[in-house]
Amino acid sequence: STAATNVAGNTSICPGGSTTLSVVGGSLGSGSAWTWYADGCGQGSVVGTGNSITVSPTATTTYYVRAEGGCNTTACSSVTVTVNNLSTDPTTASASSTSICSGESSVLSVSGGTLGGGSQYFWYNGSCGGVLVGSGTSITVNPLSTTTYYVRAEGPCNTTNCVQVTVN
Repeated sequence: STAATNVAGNTSICPGGSTTLSVVGGSLGSGSAWTWYADGCGQGSVVGTGNSITVSPTATTTYYVRAEGGCNTTACSSVTVTVNNLSTDPTTASASSTSICSGESSVLSVSGGTLGGGSQYFWYNGSCGGVLVGSGTSITVNPLSTTTYYVRAEGPCNTTNCVQVTVN
């Protein structure tokens, strides 16, 4: 047998999700099989055999695969599957000034809550999820009239509730 050159599969999943991992390259000798392990090459429990396996880790886990047979055992190839955290609701949206004159600007900021993996804050006006006006933990706005701004965390695993701030 010759060792796998790589492991293919989605390496970033949401809590409760799963991914299929597949052997790339390498070859099996007579009577050999691909054997998969978690958390160590040839150590711990076998999590599957064959060219591909489907895994549902509850925490970020490294998987290893090697060819095992009567004549030889190859080196392992590995891949790490990251389980992204969920975002939690922000607690407050604030403005550097909630009352401005025409032509002036105000800096909006969001605080509280946490961003999950691959997530960021998005700001809207009109409604939560309405007209997108910016992204990030803070933005500068120049409203022409009294405007309510909404912010929430959005990412691959979840979208939080909005918090809001009004600039008069």
